[in-house]
Parts: sequence; structure tokens; C-alpha cells
Amino acid sequence: MLKNNTIAISAEMLTSWQTTVDLIAKVAKVPASLIMKLHTHELEVFVANNNTNSPFAAGMKDSLGHGLYCESVIVQQTKLHVENALEDPKWCTNPALAVGMMSYYGLPLNWPDGEPFGTICMLDIKANSYSGDLMMLMECFRRSIESNLEMLEKKEKLAQANLHLETSIAQRTVELEKLNSDLMQEIDSRIAAEKLLDIQQRFDSVTGLPKFNQLEKVFNKLTAKNELTSISIIHFSITNLKRIQDGFGYDISDKVRNTVVQKLQLFTNNSTYLAIFSETTFCIIIPTKKQQYANKMAVFCSRLCQQFSQDIYVDELSLSITTAMGVAFYPNDGSGFMDLSRKSSAALSHCEMGNNNSYKFFNPKMELELSSRIKMESLLRGALQRDELSLHYQPFVNTQSQSVVGAEVLIRWHNPTLGQVSPVDFIEIAEHSGQIIEIGYFVLRNALKQLAYWRELYNQDFYLAINMSPVQLKDSYLVDKIVNLLELYKIPGHLLEIELTENALIHDAAYAQEVLSKLHRKEIRLSLDDFGTGYSSLSYLQYYPFNSIKIDRSFIHNLEASEQSRQLVNTIIAMANNLQLSLVAEGVENQFQADFVAKQGANIWQGYYLGKPVDANAFAQQYLIPSMTPLF
Repeated sequence: MLKNNTIAISAEMLTSWQTTVDLIAKVAKVPASLIMKLHTHELEVFVANNNTNSPFAAGMKDSLGHGLYCESVIVQQTKLHVENALEDPKWCTNPALAVGMMSYYGLPLNWPDGEPFGTICMLDIKANSYSGDLMMLMECFRRSIESNLEMLEKKEKLAQANLHLETSIAQRTVELEKLNSDLMQEIDSRIAAEKLLDIQQRFDSVTGLPKFNQLEKVFNKLTAKNELTSISIIHFSITNLKRIQDGFGYDISDKVRNTVVQKLQLFTNNSTYLAIFSETTFCIIIPTKKQQYANKMAVFCSRLCQQFSQDIYVDELSLSITTAMGVAFYPNDGSGFMDLSRKSSAALSHCEMGNNNSYKFFNPKMELELSSRIKMESLLRGALQRDELSLHYQPFVNTQSQSVVGAEVLIRWHNPTLGQVSPVDFIEIAEHSGQIIEIGYFVLRNALKQLAYWRELYNQDFYLAINMSPVQLKDSYLVDKIVNLLELYKIPGHLLEIELTENALIHDAAYAQEVLSKLHRKEIRLSLDDFGTGYSSLSYLQYYPFNSIKIDRSFIHNLEASEQSRQLVNTIIAMANNLQLSLVAEGVENQFQADFVAKQGANIWQGYYLGKPVDANAFAQQYLIPSMTPLF
């Protein structure tokens, strides 16, 4: 029996495939882009692009054996390109001509063992030679889909292994762990493939602007013209777009971006190039023949600052936006586009740390800081493979029993070149580069494996709290991965707590609420970290299923000296108790602070006064082996 009839395609995967065929049709400018699925006696349109001009729709079927394009692709196991079926004797009677499809390009899709799944193809109502770029893009999509099929087969093997393994618990755990590890790698590979597909898209769907990767070709053409004496690379950022998004939602923030683009385009001409760099940042290339390029750019940037110092109007809302600009010059600051772009971005970062609605030109000091950051990012990329990352554990102490009830998991990085690197320095780099996904699952896997070992060795239930990055929260496989690991190590959901800061919630409130609700239904604990520092913290307690909150350490630090801090802590603890939320006092460093928060009703102490973060062996020696007696 074909795997097609036994292995189901998930809804998430179907959504991804739908995006794929829609993108193919859009980029290729053809009416029909399809994923076809093979059955024993017929072919099925499994996924079809959303186009009213296409004669194909998902669910349509056609029997085998009468000259279908896709049947030939599957039988021959090679690509098929029919430029004009009417002029090709072999295909002039093809059934697709009956619905007006004159040209065809398709590739085979197979399961990992070579068994056919079907095809991915595109069709046009006119003769079409399909460019080499389109064929390369189709090949990328084919590899991505076959990676999906490989992941499904791995899952099927994992399910079968769970049903048939009858060996000892130790053997079962080892085998499942290996399968699970392979599955994690396949999923991570798929995420990487999806990134590649994003790069293949040339234009931003919200603003219609070219994507940043299109500018290097423009820059190279400009530098080939000897009469040009200077080229300015400008990074322009809307620095408060995230706050607008949090306050008014994605729809308004997208309209703000479009309004900003329209204003920027007023300052451009035929020789100026504008592209989108990120959700909040745009890149501008301005060539000039004049010698006074710096003065000209100072005037240009000043005019932009003045323009955006005025409120903009979106859906009858008057909104104040803040901006920042970083500028680098060719040839003064460098000769290559990516080098200049990094320097322009570095100047922007320095500008964002200063006043709003301002600009900065790149200088060598920024280059030194940029080089240091690039070096750290490069060394971090191989840190996992070199076994440089490790986990430390800081105890949670119950304020009533004064015993250890859990621990926060903290990652540490020791590099032979850099020495001990603070998480404050490398976590931001990991998020920016996307490495936080891999690092995050390293933390989850190893922390839960350690917890399973401790539970078996000491016969003691306590929980681990793990910080979750905003980037990790966007991973569509996050919940499944966590649940799979909990099942693998036989850990109840309530012994895992996910800590999130406000930054993890502001980017897409609806999606974050969906993810947190799924985790909550699995009885996984949720904690809002750094409570009191974000202006929306109270609203998050209403919309998200948190089990606990952590008072930010800045309030605890000032308890002795500040009456205001004491009143704020009193209020937060009382509110948490009224909402039946567990309250963790973070950053407790002395007896006064410990006594104060305990007296006010805090549930958990955490801080150097109770115990510093230590490795797993030291944690067991200090807190688990002597767990029969209170800590104090």
C-alpha cells in the first residue's frame, strides 16, 4: 500500500505547502501551481494555488494511464519541461490542453526510500520556457517538501517504535532518545529550508518594497560607473514600531510602515534606491557625483528627521513615531556592499541608543565594536559542537518551609578565546542570528534529561524553570517538541515552567496567546518574568494563563533604601495573592529582603542570598542530597 494512503499530512504542513504553491504562482506569474499526490489508480490535486484563473482545485482527481504530464514525471523520475504542448507531437493530445494549459514544468516528489509521493509543478496558458531562476526555485521547494516527507516518516517510525518496543526501560529510553534526536535535527533542517524560501522571495508583502538582498546588485552596478565619486548607504529605523504594534495591533503597525514608506519615497528619485531591511528598518542607497557628499547627506538626513518629527495619521489615529538613521559612505568607509551595510547598521545601533529622530555617520570606533560582535557571533556558531555551552541551576526556595522546591535553568558559555561570556552579551546575538532556536532546544533537552535523572535518583519532585526567547516562541513546532521531550523523559507537565518576558508577547499577541494556551492545557507552568518593568504587564495577566510572576530584581534591590519600592512590592504581592498566582521574589541578596517579601506573602525566594547558579553536580550536592532538612 502506498505511504500516501497511510501517513497523514498535518494541518501545519498543508499550510506551509499552500504558501509554497502560492509563492510559485506569484513569482513565476503563472495561473496554476500544484502539488499532486499519487494514489493506486489516480492522481489527486493535493494542493493548488489560490488563483481564480486556475482551472485546478484541491481534491480534483484524474485516472492514470492516459498521458498525464505528472504521471510521466513520476514514472520517469525526472523533471519534465513542455514549453508548448501544441507544437510537441508527444504532448499535443495531453488532457491539460482541454483546460487551456499549454506549457508545463514539473519535478518528482518522493519519500526518503524512493517511493513516489507525487509531483510539484506549474502550468501556463501560453508557451513558457521557464527561466533558470524559476527552475532553481522549484528545486528548492522540492527539497523542502521532501524534507517534510522525511520528517513524517521519522514520526511514523517513532510511533511504531513506541508500540512495539518491549525491552527494558533503559533500552527503550535510549532508542527513543536517538529517534527523537534525529527528529529534532530534521525539524531544525526544515526551519533552515523555510529560511531559504524566505530569501527567495524578492519583495516584502506589506510594503511592496524590494527586499534587502536585492540591493547588492544595484550597488555593484553603481560602483562600476567611474564617474560616481560617492555612494551613501543609509539604514532608517522606526524605533517605536513595536510599541505601536503592542498598543494598536498588527494592522495599524503595517499601515504605519506603509505610510512611512510613502513619505520616504517623496525623498527619492530615479537614482535613489529604497528596500526593506527588517520589520522596522529600511535601507536607502543614494549615489552622487558631488564632492560634498557628507554635507549633502547631513542635509538629507536632517530633512528626514524634520519630516518624521510630525505626527502621522492612520485610520483617523494621530500617531507619533520615532526614527533613527545610520550612514556609511563608499569608498571612504569600505568598498563592498555588505561591509558598508554592516557599518551603516552599526551607526544606526549607536543612534538608537541616543536621542530619537536623529542620525549618525559611521566612525572607526563603531567598527571595532562591530568586529567584536561579529567575532562573538562566529565563535558562538560552533559553541554547541565544541561542547562550550553548559547549564547552571539556581534554587527556588519556599518562603514558608525554607526548602528548595525547584530551580531556574541558566545557560553558560565558556570559550577558550573569549573566556566566560555573559548571557547578556551572547543571547542577543543568538536571537539576531537565529542560533537561539538550536541553543534553546539544547537547554530544553539537557535540562529535562537532568531532571529525569534527579527524580529517579532522589525520588523527589521539584520543578525547573526555563527562559523562552521571543524567537523560540514563534517556532511552530515548539509545543510538540516540548511535549515529546516530557513524554520521552516521563516528566509531568507541572514540573516544567516556561519563563517569558514582556518582549516575548508584544510581537504577535494572538499567536502568543494560542501557544501559551496549548502549553497550559498540557499543565506546563507559565511565569511572567521581570514583572513591573513593562507598561503592559497587568494586561498580560488578564489575557494569558500565567501561573506565577517574578518581581523584577530592581524593586527587591531597593527595598531597604526606598519606601516607594516597598510599597510597589507590597502591591504586586497582594495582587498576585488575590489572583491566586505564585509570586517569586527575584534578586534576594540579604536577610532584610528575604524577611520583607516573606512577611508580605511572597511564595518563593530566588537570589544570591539563597544560592548562586551552580552546575548540576554542585546543585545536587548542595540542595538535593541534604533535602531532608530546611535550607535555613
